[in-house]
Amino acid sequence: MNQKILFVDNEPVALNCYRQMLESEFDIATADSGEEGLALVRDHGPFAVVISDMQMAGMDGVQFLRRVRHVAPSAVRFLLTGYLDVNSAANAVNEAGVFRLLVKPCKKSVLTEAITTAMASYRERAEERIRIELPIRLCRAARNVKLQSAHTVDISKSGARLAGLEEPLELGEVLKVECGDREAPFRVVWMGAPGTASEGQAGLECLAMNADLWTLDLRQLEDGKPLMRARAVQRGLLPQEKPPLATLDYEGNCAQARTIGGDYYDFLDMGSGEVGFVLADVAGKGIAAALLMASLQGSLHSQYSTGSKDIPQLLASANRHFYKHTAKDRYATLFFGRYSDATRTLQYVNCGHNPPVLLRNGGAVERLDATATVLGLFLDWHCSVAEVRLETGDVLSIYTDGITETIGHGGEEFGEARLLDTLRKNRDLEASYILQNVQDAAGQFRFGEQEDDLTLVIARAL
Repeated sequence: MNQKILFVDNEPVALNCYRQMLESEFDIATADSGEEGLALVRDHGPFAVVISDMQMAGMDGVQFLRRVRHVAPSAVRFLLTGYLDVNSAANAVNEAGVFRLLVKPCKKSVLTEAITTAMASYRERAEERIRIELPIRLCRAARNVKLQSAHTVDISKSGARLAGLEEPLELGEVLKVECGDREAPFRVVWMGAPGTASEGQAGLECLAMNADLWTLDLRQLEDGKPLMRARAVQRGLLPQEKPPLATLDYEGNCAQARTIGGDYYDFLDMGSGEVGFVLADVAGKGIAAALLMASLQGSLHSQYSTGSKDIPQLLASANRHFYKHTAKDRYATLFFGRYSDATRTLQYVNCGHNPPVLLRNGGAVERLDATATVLGLFLDWHCSVAEVRLETGDVLSIYTDGITETIGHGGEEFGEARLLDTLRKNRDLEASYILQNVQDAAGQFRFGEQEDDLTLVIARAL
C-alpha cells in the first residue's frame, strides 16, 4: 500500500519535527513552499496524503491544496492552521477539498490517528470496485506486438480485472491499456488459476494513479443500458416542475460531465408563495457521488415534507443522516434558501458552498457567504440563517464550482468575473435565457473536455 506522505511548510523547524515524529511509521517527503510541493507531487507521486500549513509566503495552504486537488485528485489532503473559524473552514473544504482540518500545535497521537484514517480512506478510494464490462485494447510493450482486444470485469482507480484475453499474459509484465480515446500503463499482478472461476482472467495494477482511464462517454460503451438506467433515475431526482412565484422568475439546470454525477439542485414547494432553493455539490464524481447525491436529496425531502419551516432543524437533520450513513471523508457543500413572495426576502444558509452572487439592479454585487460548514463531516453541526431582500431587476446566480473553475486556454479559469460579466450582459432577459447564456459562455471558454458538472440556478426579481 502507498505510504507516501508529503508535508509542506515554509518553516524548516516544523518540517524537521514532522519527519522525526513520523518517519519510523511512514514514508515522509517535505517541501518548504507550495511551488516545490507541486513539483514533488508531479514528479515523485503518487502521494497518499498531502499535508500543508495554512500560512505560507507566495502560495498559502488553501491555494496549494486546491492545485493539488487538480493535479492529484486521489491524494487525501490535510490543512494545518493555528486559528480556525467558520469562514476559513468552509473556504478550505470548498476550495481545496480538504479531508481534515488540524489545529496547531498538533500532538503526535492526533496526527498519527488522522493519517491512519486518511490512509484507510485512500485505500478505500483506490479499491472501490465497480462491476462493468468495458471494451479495451492491450499493447504488450515488451514484445512490441499489435493491439489485442479484451474487456473489463470490474474496475477501480487502482486497476482492473480483465477477461476475454486473446492470449495469456505474464506476471509482472507492463502493458499499455487503451479505453476509448484514453490510455495508461498497467502491470499484471495476478492470473486466474486453471479450474477456478477466474480462469482466463487477469488482474492489473495501474501505474499512473491519476490517469482517470475510466472517465468515459456513454457512446464509447458496447452496452450502456445499466448506466443509462442510472442516468434516467438520477435525472428523475432533479425538479420536474417549478412551484409558482409572483415576484420571482427562476430556472435551473445541471450539465453533467459524466453519465452520472454528484451535483444536485432542487425547488421545494414550501407553501403558498414560498419556494425552497437547493443547490449542492457532493464530493467526488461518478457512481459513488451520484448515490450520495440521491441520499442527500431523499433526506431533505423527507424532512421538508413533514411541513417544517425551521431551516436550521431541517439542515441539521440532513447533516446527521449524511454523517451517519457515509464514509468519513464524504461530504457535500450546499446552499439552501427559502424565498417568500409576501416579503420578497430570501432566508438562506450557505453550508461551505461557493458564495452565490447577487447582481443588484443598480450594478452593485453582493455575495451570500458561508454561514455554516459543509454537511457530513461533523456530527456536532450548527448554522446561522442570513436574509437578503430581492428588488425588481436583481439577478441571483447560485452555482457549483464547475462553472467558475472551467479551464480555458493557458490554464486560466472562467472565474467569477466572467460569470458576472455574462450576467450583466443578459440581466434584462428571462431567467431561462440568462442561464443558457451563462452555460454557453463557460462552454465556449472551455479548452478540452468538460471535467466537472456545471450546475446553475438563476433567479430574477420581477
